[in-house]
Amino acid sequence: MRENFDKKHFTKAERIFGEILKKNHISFKSKVIVGGREIDFVLRETIAVEIGSHSQDSKKNKIILELGYSLMFIRNEELYNNRQEVEERLLINWI
Repeated sequence: MRENFDKKHFTKAERIFGEILKKNHISFKSKVIVGGREIDFVLRETIAVEIGSHSQDSKKNKIILELGYSLMFIRNEELYNNRQEVEERLLINWI
């Protein structure tokens, strides 16, 4: 588990999400290569979490799903404006 979410390697939204994970003692890996593609976070070894303001990459999503991962996409704005809601959704639906 990476403890330091530095500005060089993580976006603001990724740092917020990482802090949510740490706060709730959720084990994770960050910046994981899956099927040749980088995933922002992997939780419980099977949940791929992508964070961003970009539209979904359908080829990347297909690879992730074919490799047996569940996929969660969180938009930056959700983390900036509704951090508590994202945290609750994560705890109820994914952990």
